[in-house]
Amino acid sequence: MNKAEWLNVLLAVAVVILSVKTAFFNQGSPSASIKEQTAEEAVLDNLMTRTSIRAYRDRPVEDEKVETLLRAAMAAPSAGNKQPWKFVVIKDKQILKSLSEHFNTMKMAEHAPLAIVVCGDMEKTFPADGRDYWVEDTSAASENLLLAAHAMGLGAVWCGIYPMQERVAWLKQLLRLPENIVPLNVIPIGYPAEDPAPKDKWDPAHIHYETWDGAADATAAPTQASARSEPAKWTKVAPAELRENPFTLFSDALALSVGSKDRMNAMTIGWGGLGVLWGKERPVVTVYVEKRRYTHAFMEENEYFTVEAFAKDYDRVLKYLGTVSGRDEDKMKGSGLTVGFTDLGTPFFEEGRLVLECRKLYGAPFDPEGFGELARKEYSNRPLHSIYIGEIVNAWIRQ
Repeated sequence: MNKAEWLNVLLAVAVVILSVKTAFFNQGSPSASIKEQTAEEAVLDNLMTRTSIRAYRDRPVEDEKVETLLRAAMAAPSAGNKQPWKFVVIKDKQILKSLSEHFNTMKMAEHAPLAIVVCGDMEKTFPADGRDYWVEDTSAASENLLLAAHAMGLGAVWCGIYPMQERVAWLKQLLRLPENIVPLNVIPIGYPAEDPAPKDKWDPAHIHYETWDGAADATAAPTQASARSEPAKWTKVAPAELRENPFTLFSDALALSVGSKDRMNAMTIGWGGLGVLWGKERPVVTVYVEKRRYTHAFMEENEYFTVEAFAKDYDRVLKYLGTVSGRDEDKMKGSGLTVGFTDLGTPFFEEGRLVLECRKLYGAPFDPEGFGELARKEYSNRPLHSIYIGEIVNAWIRQ
C-alpha cells in the first residue's frame, strides 16, 4: 500500500474514531456522542483535540497499530526527500523502566506498553549549514505519529532528548545506537487512562502579516546577491605571501572546483603539491584527478580551476564532495555551500578559508611505469589519474 493509500486509511480511521469516540472511557462512564463529521471536520478536530497523555491502561498496543503509527510518521515531509529518520520501538519493560528512572520527565514510561524513539541519521543529512534539517524532518515525523495515535484512540506524549547532550549520550548508550544515529525524542504510547482537556493555544499576538511590523513595501525587499568577483570578507594576496604548509594543506583534503556558470562540478582532492615552475615568479599547484571521476572531463575542457581549503568543521562537506558523483546529482547545490565566481568565471565556494585560482599549464595521464613497482601495484586494479599543473593566478584568504 503506498503513502497516499495509507493516509486515506488514517483519515478514514480518524473519521470513525472521532464519530464514535470511546463510548465508555476509564470505568465505563458514558461520553457524549459526537455528531457525524465530514472528513475535513474530522481531521481538524483531530488536530485541535490532540493532547499529551501520560497515563495508560494495562493493555498492549496491537502490532498492526504500531506499524500504522510508523507508516504515518514516514509519510511526513522531508527536506530534499532525504528521509533521515530512524525509529526504535521499545516494548521491553526493563528498558521502559530505565527510561522512567533516569529521566524525571519520563516517569510515565514505566507504565506504558511501548515507546518509540525517533532518531536522525547523520549520514542522510545535507552537509554544512543544511545538516540540521534532520531536526525538522524528524519533528514532522514525530507530529505525524502523535496525530495518528490520537486518531486511533491511543495516547502519547513527546519527551525531548536532543539537543541535551547528556540525554543524547545516555540514551545512545542504553539503546546501543550507532555513532551516526542521534535520538530526537522518546514517545511513550498506550491506551489512555486519563482524559485531559486539550489546551487552547490560539493567540493572535503571535501572528504577523507581510512583515514583522506589518509593512508591505515591496521596494524594501532585499535583492538577490549577484555573483561576486571576490569572496565576501576575503582578502586577495600574492601567492608568495601565503604561509600554508603544503603537507598539512593536502593531508586535510581540499575542494577542486572547475567549470562555468552553466556547467560545473567539484570534488575532494587529497593528493597534490605547491611549488614553483620555471622560476620563483611562477607559483603552481599540482593536482591529480582519476580518469573515471566526473570532474576529469571538466579538467580537460576548462582552462581554469580553483583549489580551496576549509576549516575543520567542513569535513562533512568534503566527505560529500568526495563520495557523491556529479553524474548523479548537482553537487554544487547539494553541498549546501554558496557558489561564487571569480572575474575569470571560475567557480569556488564562499565558505572556504583559502582559494587558489589556477590556470592550467599541463595535463596528462599519469604513467606509473616511471615510479616502478610501487605505482604499478597501486594501479593494478584501478584507473589511472591524470596530472594537472596549474599556475596560481589569484589567491584569497579569509580574514
